[in-house]
Amino acid sequence: MKLNKKIATLSLVAALAATTIIGGTMAYFTDTDSEDNVFTTGNVDIELVENFEQNSKLIPATGSAQNGTLENGVTKEVSVKNVGTEDAYVRVHIAIPNVLDNGDPTFDASNNVLHFNYATDSIGVGKWDWSNSTGAPYEGNWNYYEKNIDGIDYNVYVVTYESKLATGVETPEKAMHQVYLDSKVTNDDITKMKEVLGDEWEIKVVAEGTQAAGFDDAYEALNTAFGTPGTYNPWE
Repeated sequence: MKLNKKIATLSLVAALAATTIIGGTMAYFTDTDSEDNVFTTGNVDIELVENFEQNSKLIPATGSAQNGTLENGVTKEVSVKNVGTEDAYVRVHIAIPNVLDNGDPTFDASNNVLHFNYATDSIGVGKWDWSNSTGAPYEGNWNYYEKNIDGIDYNVYVVTYESKLATGVETPEKAMHQVYLDSKVTNDDITKMKEVLGDEWEIKVVAEGTQAAGFDDAYEALNTAFGTPGTYNPWE
């Protein structure tokens, strides 16, 4: 497809103000036993941390993200910090409008209008896992589901941080690194996208955290606390 050099720019909005932080909903208790039998409760509290400039302009990218020559990418880094008093497991749901993203069953990124990247060093045992198979980071299909959010259909990718987060600790690696517009996108493509999404395209992010104590791994803890991804809508 011939690239139209007069490609229109548009705003990408991360909807930071509307981003939802979900703390652990399970009752976690620590106890201090004394002569008066006084008990205190622990607490799980997380903070979603994003490095992103609101209303960033999207124009078709050049070069390659894989070999480090990409230009016109937009930085969108996502991490989670444990600001509670107990060790926690965390995961992030990243929702991209499905008119911009080729999802299940092919996951063919060549058909994407909007691409997203993670840093290579963020994947591995004890780090972020985007796959739907536990114990084998990034093997098999994406941990993925589809939801309608505020009248727009989204493809949602779930990424789980496998290690416990101690209190005061932020995930050392970023769950997400950047987004960029496909180099083949034309003005006609943009017009069609705007008919569905308007002038502002939103990537919606939700972080979830729950207690680490009493569970063997992050998957068991988070699925017990919130449910299996795809069986509920974390934006509701």
